[in-house]
Amino acid sequence: MEKNKRRSYLRFLAVQIEKIYDAFHRFLARVTGRLGKPMVAEIYHATPVKDGVAIKGRVLLARKVREPRPEDSRLTNLVQMMKRWATPERPNSRVRVSLGGEAVEQIADGEGYFDIRVPAKEHIQDKLVIELPDSEVSQPAIHELYDVGENFEHLVISDIDDTVLVTHAATTLRMLATTMLGNALTRQLFPGTPELYRALRDGADPKQPRANPLCYVTSSPFNLHSLLHLIFEENGLPVGPFFMTDWGIDLDKWFKKSHHEHKVEAIEEALDWYPDKPVILIGDSGQHDTMIYVEMALTHPHRIDLILIRDVCGPERIAELSEEIVQLEDAGTAFSFFSDTAEAAEILTEHGWISKEQQQTVVDASNHDEA
Repeated sequence: MEKNKRRSYLRFLAVQIEKIYDAFHRFLARVTGRLGKPMVAEIYHATPVKDGVAIKGRVLLARKVREPRPEDSRLTNLVQMMKRWATPERPNSRVRVSLGGEAVEQIADGEGYFDIRVPAKEHIQDKLVIELPDSEVSQPAIHELYDVGENFEHLVISDIDDTVLVTHAATTLRMLATTMLGNALTRQLFPGTPELYRALRDGADPKQPRANPLCYVTSSPFNLHSLLHLIFEENGLPVGPFFMTDWGIDLDKWFKKSHHEHKVEAIEEALDWYPDKPVILIGDSGQHDTMIYVEMALTHPHRIDLILIRDVCGPERIAELSEEIVQLEDAGTAFSFFSDTAEAAEILTEHGWISKEQQQTVVDASNHDEA
């Protein structure tokens, strides 16, 4: 009991210190934002959804980020990573967006975040125009919408860490070293992953590419969004909405939401964006993906068509997780573990989500990358 009281007191004290820092920082941000310092809206997603276009981003002080190089040292990577973490937000700034129709305006919150929905009737073009009226020196910016086909077949929701990227998320120190000491050109992907996700985006019929939406969920903070986006682009991975987290200290949490809470909220939002479409969930065996995905399948029976879990831990963990899978018997959800991307492609081909030709492309890429 005493231990819990001490923890509560320390958290309360930390929150008060952060509030003082935030108040001072945001006062400076308001002043500098009105004194000729250019601002920029970093867009985390801009994607067509069921009733319009969903846009999420953050107003920041404009700054230049050094392009990474393959030969960069670990120290250089660490310095650049720390710069990405130090996000100079511009709180309570007006944001105005338009897609060729009537503009929608919102005031960003105290940390610079905004979450805007442009109605479908105002979606006339696919180039998003973003303006920051509070800054006289910030020029309008253009952002392309994610491509979602009118007749898409399915929704893919994927974890990133140890599912797409080799992160070692189950080992904290190794994960931190991988994240903080590498860069976008050195981060390792599982072989064949770009080819697999491109196949899932295009669908099984090469004559009619579907532009199936892909959503990605990670517990990494929004501060690393630009790095993650660059990693995807450099490796030819289809880019889609990134559901990330806001790290900070509050009375109900240290630094961030729990992995479970964040992932459930993200999946629920993606399901709401694209209702009445079958869903494929992809994750790994290292953390809580299996339990969360089973929970989602039980909450939405016959909505989740397939759950794929990459085995990154070995047979003991698989045996432990198998106890969760038995709950899916009446949920209308297929479940499979896979050891490598080629095996995942085989499973998806059997279920009809990608073609034999696409499967072979994934297999060839997996073998080439491992050679």
